[in-house]
Amino acid sequence: MSLSDFIDIHTHILPGLDDGPNNLEESAALARCYTDMGVTQVIATSHYIPGTAWTASSQLILEKIAELQGYLQRNNIPLAIFPGMEIACHKKLQEHLEAQTFLPLGTSFYYLLEPSFTDSAEFLFHCLDLLLEQGWKIILAHPERIPSLRGMGYPLDEFVRRGIRIQINTGSLLGKFGAESKHVGLQFIESNCVHYLASDAHGVNSRRPPTLEEWLQLQTTLGADVLEQLCCINPAQLLAENTNHQLGTIKIKTEKQNDRQ
Repeated sequence: MSLSDFIDIHTHILPGLDDGPNNLEESAALARCYTDMGVTQVIATSHYIPGTAWTASSQLILEKIAELQGYLQRNNIPLAIFPGMEIACHKKLQEHLEAQTFLPLGTSFYYLLEPSFTDSAEFLFHCLDLLLEQGWKIILAHPERIPSLRGMGYPLDEFVRRGIRIQINTGSLLGKFGAESKHVGLQFIESNCVHYLASDAHGVNSRRPPTLEEWLQLQTTLGADVLEQLCCINPAQLLAENTNHQLGTIKIKTEKQNDRQ
């Protein structure tokens, strides 16, 4: 795979909206992390967490994207930024979706949903049931990091069969969130549940995009075909989403499994 084909669907690159960059200069520094590797497209997914200061409106996010895009162009940083949000799973989620409070990812019909780190798995499953019944298109962000989903085997298999898509953090597979998140993330991939790998990048010093060395590590762990499917092919299809298209998941090849042990 070519790194220039990587499309990062989960980034906190916009300035001053959440725990990502504080200003345009910091956002530009994060953008350079991508362009230095040849990456040209990312989706900005600022947090939307009700009851906190991280509840930027769709309009504000679009304004921030325009502001940052202009700044990058003036500084010769060739990174295209698409709109989105990372939406916290909460009790009024369905109400907000119906009110069109949220931005989907790019021009697709898919919303990036972050499970709660403290709520029960049952609450998440109930929420997913309701969303599926009403036809909402959901990508579940980094379930490998959620404590309530660990040690449950493959609890998301059925939801994937029903249409939920899964995004795993590259940092999890690199061991940056601990051995358990790495193990669970690999389990999800091996069970053919994962559609996207994304960085969930927040800055250049904390949770930055993978380096070239780390990309090679991911390729060794997963195989080049898996990495290309989850980082390049599927994200590209998301940005040109056709609701009738059956998105591919892909398993790690059996011969790779011993290499990870």
